[in-house]
Amino acid sequence: MLVKLSPIIAGTMNWGIWDKNLNTKEMIHLINLCIENKITTFDHADIYGGYTTEAAFGAAFKSSPVKRDAVFFISKCGIQMPCEARPLAVKHYDYSAEHIRMSVENSLRNLNTDYLDVLLLHRPSPLMHAESI
Repeated sequence: MLVKLSPIIAGTMNWGIWDKNLNTKEMIHLINLCIENKITTFDHADIYGGYTTEAAFGAAFKSSPVKRDAVFFISKCGIQMPCEARPLAVKHYDYSAEHIRMSVENSLRNLNTDYLDVLLLHRPSPLMHAESI
């Protein structure tokens, strides 16, 4: 089954500890509501919830009846944000191959999937080296 981007995308930034702090059961319910309303694309970023929301969504998705091939996952990377999970000295952008690979591997693991449908650079920097990315 070929899934494509839905006309409306469910942004997950506020599903976790940054706002709604939904538990697994509540996330499953919201995922199901999205699917029932033909919203099959879910937008994530590694930094959401201080690097916790993707894993919370992934646990809910894994427990839901929704099949992976029925949805479209977008994730973003590039921002390095100081928080409990990453005690960095300052917020900065990292578009190195190593950081992108690490972010993608973490997102795959957190979302309980073996592929992302789209990977975006989160707020691309004018200082990045597009050729190397």
